[in-house]
Amino acid sequence: MTSPAQSLDRRRDKASSAGAAADKAQAAVTDIDHQLDTIAGLTQQQKQALRHARDEAERLKRSLAAAAKRQSQLTRQRKKAVAQADKARGKAKAAEAKYDKEVLAELIRREKAASAGPAPVPADSAPDGSAREVAAKVTAAKASGARPPRRPAADPAPEKPSAATTTARRTAARATR
Repeated sequence: MTSPAQSLDRRRDKASSAGAAADKAQAAVTDIDHQLDTIAGLTQQQKQALRHARDEAERLKRSLAAAAKRQSQLTRQRKKAVAQADKARGKAKAAEAKYDKEVLAELIRREKAASAGPAPVPADSAPDGSAREVAAKVTAAKASGARPPRRPAADPAPEKPSAATTTARRTAARATR
């Protein structure tokens, strides 16, 4: 009896160990499947990231090309603007020179006319009354707290001559002496 029971026990142990080995092998297969799924998911994510990176690289290339094109346009516009500014500066300088020449000619004509005939009397160049009278009026007005009467503004207001005009006058005065 021992012999068939031992044989059955051995067979049961073998079947049991074969089942355990099959379970272990199935667990290994399941683990490998999980790893394959993980790798497939990572591969998919990395491919998507690569596509996004390529798209971004293309977008950046287009952006760089557009910036280079705009820079080229602005460089051309700047060159034109500089040329126009130089031209306008030249025109302004020529107009100023013409004006100075005309002022000088007018001054020379006036000097010649003045030296040829009697000197013209300036029309009301000084205010009415002496300086002392005006100062006395102002002081009295300040003492009384009232404002001094205002003189009407010159019509038009006198202009200060430019440095070029002053130089032209000096030159004209030297030339006519």
